[in-house]
Amino acid sequence: MSLQQGKSWLRHQAAPVTIGFLASLIIFAFVWWLSGAKGMEKFVLAPGWQSQPWTLFTYPWAQLPFVSGFAIIGFVFMIMWTFWTGSFVERDLGAIKYAGLWAVMILLPALFQVLLGPLVSQVYGTAGLWLPLGGVTIVWCARNPKAQIMMYGIIPMSGQILAIVTLVSTILLAGFGNPLLGIISALHLPIAYAFALNKIPFWPYSRGAGGFGRSRASDSQFLHKTEKMDKGYYDDVKRREKERDERERLRKLFESSITDDTNKDR
Repeated sequence: MSLQQGKSWLRHQAAPVTIGFLASLIIFAFVWWLSGAKGMEKFVLAPGWQSQPWTLFTYPWAQLPFVSGFAIIGFVFMIMWTFWTGSFVERDLGAIKYAGLWAVMILLPALFQVLLGPLVSQVYGTAGLWLPLGGVTIVWCARNPKAQIMMYGIIPMSGQILAIVTLVSTILLAGFGNPLLGIISALHLPIAYAFALNKIPFWPYSRGAGGFGRSRASDSQFLHKTEKMDKGYYDDVKRREKERDERERLRKLFESSITDDTNKDR
């Protein structure tokens, strides 16, 4: 793929925030791998966070996917899933509001953990993308409850079922050995669900009914934007369509003239 083709592909994805976010995750993953995770502790959310308040936002970038083959596979699936669901939500919301959604989904579980975690455990905190990604996944599920997907390419699942699986798995993973901490870590998921259904007056999704029908309408709107960004490409497409229509018109005219001559001969 040439550089120009790559730029065109990025424009047509209509998801600059998602692509930029994933690129940063991959870059940091290589940085931690090559540096032996030196300095990564400054990104992890953990007790004593008051001396490092930025960790309320930086913990998604604290992950080591290259420590094992299993970790690499999990990281690849996470990147693919984030791209697929994130691109949909970004096209539906718009880049600015979508970036705000990620900021909220990163901050909320962190706040719940540091404010409520000490009440149920001395060990709390998080690292990696999985808690914020759970929130964005719930948004996608709420907007596409009847959509059918193949989880990991093999397990058929609707959006409704995926939302339940996301909630349960978040509680179990975050609350391993301490269910209350798991519940605290998953408190942002109902908020994400309410946001997606326009149930939060001061933070509306403001996009009407969800589902793939809405996605198609949103995509149609975005095509007009991308047409402006890549006008030469779309001008070429329109020119070819006109040429095809003109050839079809001439063919029909030619066939009509042959039919008329045949009738005259008879």
